[in-house]
Amino acid sequence: MPETATAVKAVKQSYPPTPEILQMMETFRQMVNDCLRAGLANDVSSLKKLSKLCYPALSKCPIASYYKLHAISKAAGILANRKQSIKRGYPTKTPHMKHPLLISSYGFKVANGILKVPLGDRQYFDISLNSYVKNILSGPAVTVRSFTLADSNTVSICYAKEVQKIECTTAFGIDRNLANVTCGNQDRVIIFDVSQAVKVAENTRSVTRSFRRNDVRIRRMITDKYGRRRRNRVHQLVHKVSKAMVQDAKQQKAAIVFEDITFIRKLYQRGNGQGRDYRGRMNSWPFHELKRQVEYKAAWEGVKVLTLTKGKTRGTSQFCPRCGKRLQEAERHDAIHKRQLLCAYCKRWMDRDVVAAMNVARKGGEVFHRSQGPAGEAMKGNSMTTVILRVDAGKLSRRQIDGVVHQPKT
Repeated sequence: MPETATAVKAVKQSYPPTPEILQMMETFRQMVNDCLRAGLANDVSSLKKLSKLCYPALSKCPIASYYKLHAISKAAGILANRKQSIKRGYPTKTPHMKHPLLISSYGFKVANGILKVPLGDRQYFDISLNSYVKNILSGPAVTVRSFTLADSNTVSICYAKEVQKIECTTAFGIDRNLANVTCGNQDRVIIFDVSQAVKVAENTRSVTRSFRRNDVRIRRMITDKYGRRRRNRVHQLVHKVSKAMVQDAKQQKAAIVFEDITFIRKLYQRGNGQGRDYRGRMNSWPFHELKRQVEYKAAWEGVKVLTLTKGKTRGTSQFCPRCGKRLQEAERHDAIHKRQLLCAYCKRWMDRDVVAAMNVARKGGEVFHRSQGPAGEAMKGNSMTTVILRVDAGKLSRRQIDGVVHQPKT
């Protein structure tokens, strides 16, 4: 039977708030802050303990009860994240919710293209949904889970559906670079050009640096304006690339494999002996945004995504994906084979980005097939002939390290 999972997405639009809605959002913000202060004073971060501690104190707030539960849940999430940051050694400030907000997954309705936000006493505030949102929410097997009203006059609606995970037969490796994204394996490779994102970032830095007015507030306003424009343009470009990769992986029944490159930001910090322009260009690289978009789009389509550790992907562009021999770089004066590597054994030149994508796909495929293990072959209902008796895969004792399933020794 195909494996199923719940995929979640969100869609947002603008709306005109009323004074009553704005007051409810401010009340919700105050409740979250009250819960944060109580949690810090009593060293409580779990949802159960924080509910017992704060719910009686919130009983006097003039707002529906389910908003109180969500305020406690919001505060518990903030406190839990703070606790994790402290464990990892990161400095933290005293948590405080600054902007008004309103969240609920209970009591609301979506009917005839209208979102009915509960006000209490069976009263509702109606928000007319635009055609784009109505088209999304009317999709097959889509259920609306919650809504969020933000202080920027936007409403975000969370929706979900049950998807069947695709039985992957191959793997696609993703090699993220500053000017391109390479996706593929031994059979086929696609190179997506994302150099436009670099140009957008450079133009934004040039415009913001040219503004010389001696007013910090106005300079900040101009910087925020061009920063938002840059973000929207880059995200739109990344959206097209990520959508194409997920659709291709779905058609080819391939798992998408990423390499962990979060450490790369440390290479371009102040004091590393690099120029300001170079550090600005490298730190504007949207490699995490690409991974984020691919992950949620792949989850919506049932495509599996793997992330390999740094140890497993070390040297992906240094060894030949066909014979495994170490590759040689071209001479600096050799303009013909720029960004290409030579395999002396195979007697062929290969693009270093293509080599990296192939090696990531190969190592990801090994991890993926190894993770199935004997449990997948000996599971009840499998028609394959095996040398061991049929068992329930969930009852096998095993331990998982770095995404690899290790079976106990017998």
